[in-house]
Amino acid sequence: MKKESVTNHRENLLNVIPELADFIDSFSAITKQWTGAITAGMIETGRMEAEATRLFSPLIQDMRITKGKFGEIQKQFVDVILFEMAKKVVLEITDAAKFAINILKRNLFERTADVGYLATDVEIVNFLKLPFNDANQQDIAFHTEFIRKILQDYQFEYTVYNDIVILDLENKVRANFDSNNKIIVSRDPLLEKTLEVKLHATAGEDNFLETFRPSDLRPHSGNVLIYSQKIEDPVNKQALGTLCLCFDFDDEMNSIFKDLARGNEDIIVAILDENGKVISSNFVDLLPLATRIPVDLESDFRFLSYKGSQYLISTVATDGYQGFYGLTWYGMVMIDAKKAFRKAAGDDSIDDAIIQRLKNFSTDLSTVKYTSDELLDDMKIDSINGKIQAQVFNANSFVEVLTFINTIGEEINLLFADAIENLQHTVVTSLFNDVQFRAFQGNNIADRNLYERANDVCWWALSPLFCKLLSKNEKRPISEDERQELTATLQYINDLYTPYLRLILADPHGIVLATSHPPSDLEEHFVEENLPKGQDFVGMQLDQALVKKAVKLNSKRDYCVSAFDPTPLYGGRPTYIYSTAVRDPDNVHKVVGVIQIVFDSEPQFLAMLENVLPTDDQNKVIEGSFGVFADRQKTIIASTTDEYPVQSKLDLHDSFFTKNNGERASFVVELHSNSYVVGLQVSNGYREFKCTDNYKNDIICFVFIPI
Repeated sequence: MKKESVTNHRENLLNVIPELADFIDSFSAITKQWTGAITAGMIETGRMEAEATRLFSPLIQDMRITKGKFGEIQKQFVDVILFEMAKKVVLEITDAAKFAINILKRNLFERTADVGYLATDVEIVNFLKLPFNDANQQDIAFHTEFIRKILQDYQFEYTVYNDIVILDLENKVRANFDSNNKIIVSRDPLLEKTLEVKLHATAGEDNFLETFRPSDLRPHSGNVLIYSQKIEDPVNKQALGTLCLCFDFDDEMNSIFKDLARGNEDIIVAILDENGKVISSNFVDLLPLATRIPVDLESDFRFLSYKGSQYLISTVATDGYQGFYGLTWYGMVMIDAKKAFRKAAGDDSIDDAIIQRLKNFSTDLSTVKYTSDELLDDMKIDSINGKIQAQVFNANSFVEVLTFINTIGEEINLLFADAIENLQHTVVTSLFNDVQFRAFQGNNIADRNLYERANDVCWWALSPLFCKLLSKNEKRPISEDERQELTATLQYINDLYTPYLRLILADPHGIVLATSHPPSDLEEHFVEENLPKGQDFVGMQLDQALVKKAVKLNSKRDYCVSAFDPTPLYGGRPTYIYSTAVRDPDNVHKVVGVIQIVFDSEPQFLAMLENVLPTDDQNKVIEGSFGVFADRQKTIIASTTDEYPVQSKLDLHDSFFTKNNGERASFVVELHSNSYVVGLQVSNGYREFKCTDNYKNDIICFVFIPI
């Protein structure tokens, strides 16, 4: 945070930080005493003999100079306290605002792949190719119910949607899964705009539209976030209709707000549109939807007078995710200025020994303290020398003045010591809170990301092509043309969903029938020579343990995940492999194969950790800081530093690995003769993932800052 930001709001900040006001009042009172003492000293020297007056006059002048220097130090000291206290609050609200908008955009990025995949679903395409007329009403009703069931299955996996709507070229609704949404036809202009998109235009252009406003696709629902894409015939490229994914925006925002409230219940969080209008708020009574908040992305923070109170406010733009920025939205957090600077109830829990250990963490504070100590020492020396000289001239009254000056120095020292202790407490508390929040962010991102992976594997296993051809393979080996068809479909999916190195289909015994190539921007990174790659896997035997788990799953909605172990499917490196059974299209209880998706864990986890590392004023990662994901057995599954490589052990006390799910903590630790403040959080899942789906995989995110 820039110091000029605090300087620009100095008076406002002084008005809302009571401790600073008390400190300034105390200092002002001491300064008056000091002025009185100097005046008394001048009077006493005026009564002395000429030689004594000549001797003591420089001492009086030194007192004046020292008093002036202390006035400068006082201002510097106040500025340091002001900056550190403001920094604590501003970083907290800025980090919360950045988390809110970035985590939302990460989620919405996944939707852009979903709409592309579902708009090309063969069953949906064939459904829209059927003639919709009075002559085949019974046939249409049967197929409509079949498609509705597909959409319901999709929503079961991806619970972020509250409806999926399929419309024909006349904008008539042919199917949707929400039985409460009785829409028959839509007049929403987004449909025409979606049909105008050229799906096969220049690479890099979006094939979908993202729309947020009221829509008759979900009447009486307020603003609706819709991802729409044209559905076309894959053979002649003729448009058939439109697919609309209706994202459950309110539910997602409530989840984000709930996560943020665990850190600070006083913050007011909102998402603003490009005009500064509130489109979501965690306190709608105080900050209702459609309220306009001025957008200022240049300032670190600002004050806002709102409904009779002063608020500190921070507004930030999204950092985007993998090139996706979406609609122009901003994250905004505000906090009542009086509440922002009150001492939290749990602040006293930080050990005094830790505060002493970190007392020099603020360079500016250390500098001011050193300067004040030097001046206080000079005051003591002047007082001692003055007393000695006063005794020579029997100037007892002047000795009393010097004694009083010495007392003033002691009061100043106590005042500084008390203020410094409080400030050190503020700095350490801020550091501990920050490092905990960063660890929380790391795990939150990871849980949300892996939630999508678990859903992906279950959904793709339902592909009619996969089910049909793997069912055929039971009776006769699939042909080369059929293998190529499977390969092309796997490749299409893999190119849309780049968190995977490869996707694999195998028979119930684990013999690979087809696999995708890694997308063009992903690399194998083999750990040894002669490992299989590309189509080399066809005909090979997959790990039997994971295959058996997949085959034994009870339903099409269940999945399993490998341990984080090295695998040839990932170039000999460790990763997670998500798997489930592929079932007979006519009998869901009959398993005809398995699908496995290989998570590209190395760059994916690295990006998550790098995203939460602390940075300096130049937005560079603080030197020596690093992040780690580890399991409860202390095994590292991802790291931002070569000093703690993947699959090595993180040598910390056992208590670090026995915290409850969702618990956060911070400590000072020693690692390899280096001292760190470390924050941790234990994964807590996301929606049903790791919460109600029987998948147990506790990961602990650690963030280390050197001290």
